[in-house]
Amino acid sequence: MKRALLASIAIFLSFGAYAQNSNQQVDCTRAERQLDLGPFKSWNQAHTYFKRYKGLCSDGAQAERLSAYKTRLLDREWSKLDELKRLASQDPAFLEWVLLGVFYDPEIVEINKSNTACRLLKRLRTCSFENRELCERLAQRVGPSREYVQACPPA
Repeated sequence: MKRALLASIAIFLSFGAYAQNSNQQVDCTRAERQLDLGPFKSWNQAHTYFKRYKGLCSDGAQAERLSAYKTRLLDREWSKLDELKRLASQDPAFLEWVLLGVFYDPEIVEINKSNTACRLLKRLRTCSFENRELCERLAQRVGPSREYVQACPPA
């Protein structure tokens, strides 16, 4: 919960400067209703959400749900990492938004030692050469916690 709060604050601060410079209004209630429809099915869908709401609807409960959705997408669409890489090269702010949302609370690992984060960390460490830089950035978000890394089962 503490990490979720810290991530929410980081997201808020990161996009706060953008919000101050933006003259457009963003309806975060509408963004939340869109999240109620379920997780993103593709990186393109996540990017569309990001562009529509300008990355501004990413605090509190929405940030926690977005984090879960991005993490699930990273796990389920692992073979489509090139899609994320392409979108990130076209829109670096999108990658930063994704990175801010991919994190794990080490306390969760104690409940489920075979959770998604351990699988992702293992995959990210064996990433293809073409995606190495992206994988390294993602791995910094997935497994930065010493307690977390120690909780993963041995490879």
